[in-house]
Amino acid sequence: MMSFPAGAGGSEVVVVYNSNVPASREVAEYYAKKRDIPKEQLIGLSLPDAETNRIERGPFVKRMVQPLIHELNARKLMDFQPVSLPATNGRPARMTYSVPTSKVRYLLLCYGLPYFIPPDFSINGFRDEGLPTNTPVELLRNQASVDAELVLLPVFGAIPYSGAFPNPAYGETNVASLHPTNGVMLVSRLDGPTPELAKGLVDKALSAERDGLNGRAYFDLRNIKTGNYKLGDDWIGHAAEVAEDFGYETFVDHDPATLPVGFPLSEVALYAGWYAMQVDGPFSRPTVEFMPGAIAYHLFSFSANNPRDAKGSWVGALIAKGATVTLGCVDEPYLSLTPDIGLFFERLAFQQMSVGEAGLVCQPGLSWQNLVIGDPLYRPWLRDPIEMEEWFKLHPSPLLAWCLERKVNMYLRKGLERGFLRRYLMQQPLATNGPVLSEKIATLAADAKLFDQACEYARIALKTGATPQQKVRLYLHLTEWQRDSDPDSALASMETLAAEFPDHPDILEFRRTELKIATTAGRKNAVLKLTDEVARLVALAEARKAEAERAESAKNAKSPGAKSDSK
Repeated sequence: MMSFPAGAGGSEVVVVYNSNVPASREVAEYYAKKRDIPKEQLIGLSLPDAETNRIERGPFVKRMVQPLIHELNARKLMDFQPVSLPATNGRPARMTYSVPTSKVRYLLLCYGLPYFIPPDFSINGFRDEGLPTNTPVELLRNQASVDAELVLLPVFGAIPYSGAFPNPAYGETNVASLHPTNGVMLVSRLDGPTPELAKGLVDKALSAERDGLNGRAYFDLRNIKTGNYKLGDDWIGHAAEVAEDFGYETFVDHDPATLPVGFPLSEVALYAGWYAMQVDGPFSRPTVEFMPGAIAYHLFSFSANNPRDAKGSWVGALIAKGATVTLGCVDEPYLSLTPDIGLFFERLAFQQMSVGEAGLVCQPGLSWQNLVIGDPLYRPWLRDPIEMEEWFKLHPSPLLAWCLERKVNMYLRKGLERGFLRRYLMQQPLATNGPVLSEKIATLAADAKLFDQACEYARIALKTGATPQQKVRLYLHLTEWQRDSDPDSALASMETLAAEFPDHPDILEFRRTELKIATTAGRKNAVLKLTDEVARLVALAEARKAEAERAESAKNAKSPGAKSDSK
């Protein structure tokens, strides 16, 4: 019998939208219907078009904070009690709040609400807020994400605007403590480049809760061994360990560069990497194979500078490509104050926290630059692979293959004999009726140097519904497994790969590999043909490069301040 952890329901969520933006209300009502949010827990704020992306500090207080406190009190959802604080440490006397009781914990912000509070240069952290005189200048900044300020709504007025406030819930494991009565709210948003994408975040979350978060995991480290930036690698490396512990087929890249554009990124359930200014690598391609419920994060200082930009912002691009959950920063956060993605994954997995809960406890600082995008109630790991296997026995589905693969990977991690587990998978009906288990059997066979068996199951995967990126990976595997013992088959694999993916970013490298195999095997006709093909592709690449340089030069010549060639 399956047991589910006591978790949040719709009754604990307040949904906030912009009443002047029809799409904002649509997103709010869509979410409320999907998650059974009581009608009285939808709150519309009247914000003009000019304040749908950014909002100055003064209007933020008057048009967002104060109306929210009023509505939450009036609707008896939270009990805000005013508290008068005397002047201390250079700060004037001020009014703040305490919340002795609250029916709600979550605050969900919808598409159409602002996400950035720009700097207010009239506020001096030393003079006006009593910050210690040894506070680093960079931590005196008072710009922030709207979300990170609203986390502290229960104690509004008590925390300086300048700098980051140490998160009292950082690293917390006790879900019950994540409550407004302890001074914090669980804040996330349904947002993205379009309202349709924002609404889709809850659909994909619900799908993953029902069918499991299926797919593969990818982690892109920078191979940093010492220094301050090692922290980023440590956090992402820990996230990879969590994925491996939970049985995901996990790829970890240690090359300093980000993943190359042609990398076969297939069936993505989990991704974390860093540090590219622009959306690059496989994520710059037209489509990314994100699975329902996928969690994706790219660590970069301004990754959420515009979550509604599908091309220039990592957060916007990941949502546009199909991710269900992501995190980011609206302005320079400094590495140590970015979300601890390893902790985020750990709390989701081992404590079975919701996205809203894990999103709070993974942030070292509040009143700062971070935001979380996704359904706050989403719990990706409600059930382990064993429970999911039982579920799919009652509700037959090809998705069972992912449960079996994760189960086998968990046993492999515990040291069970690889040959036994390979043979166990071969006995499953889905071993020959789908691409997931057949590819796993192929790689296990290759590890045991059983290359004939590896090739057999790789071909089964290719014939039974492999995704485009999975096909690329399988053809490359086949080529590697065959090139010494059966070069003709290796050449056939590469030829098929090139024929199926003629516009692949790595097509030139594919052809060069094929040429090397043909040369080593003494296949003269193939060598002549491939030599011509490589020359054609090289010329094409050079022509495209020259055209791009001409376009860039023309763009620079027209830009303001550029020198004119005219006399």
